[in-house]
Amino acid sequence: MLEHILSKVRQIVETAQETLPVESAAAIESVYGDIVNLNNLIHKKLNRIENDDSLNTIAKKIARREVLEKAERKLEIIKSKRDYSSMIEEVETKLADEPFKKEESILKFIREKEIRDRLVSMTERQIISYFGDSLFDGTNPLLVDAILDAPAGFEILPEEDLIKLREIRVKQMDPKAVSEIETVRDLDYVTMQIFNLVKDELDNLRKKELPLSIVKILSTGTDSS
Repeated sequence: MLEHILSKVRQIVETAQETLPVESAAAIESVYGDIVNLNNLIHKKLNRIENDDSLNTIAKKIARREVLEKAERKLEIIKSKRDYSSMIEEVETKLADEPFKKEESILKFIREKEIRDRLVSMTERQIISYFGDSLFDGTNPLLVDAILDAPAGFEILPEEDLIKLREIRVKQMDPKAVSEIETVRDLDYVTMQIFNLVKDELDNLRKKELPLSIVKILSTGTDSS
């Protein structure tokens, strides 16, 4: 039933084994195993339906659709157990907590405040445009610290930019922390790629079991009545 998709997923697994750390590749392999088990379960239930002589053609079509609908719900359960986005949030929170706090001099505090006083009159686009490379390549640590140390509620840049700046600062102090978040992001991306492939295939198979009139409505987006 999902053989065509399983072939694609297998290719993704093999690529992961070549490019990702051993632990991540093993996690992707486990996801593949979950999909194989789901496919076997679908086959078992569909074969049972086809061999049930008490069901007519319409009843079998309805039963097959129900099997595929349940398979999609099962897929969502599997996906929820393999959702690594929460891990990404945990690592990003760890970065935001600034684990590398050091004793700050009064002079540095004053210099940061002076920088923030100047930045407050500029728009986000102007800040990015003017400081651009030096802001995100790590060559202007005082500017980065001034932006990151802004009081809560008075953030100078959007959260997505602040996350990048935190990573830049932490990378200079602890490259392992940034490597950790990049690894989790890669794992989450590959995992979601697999789940999206399977979900799309299940959607297509389920639609084939719908009455023709409903299929036409779904394809045109309008009700002919």
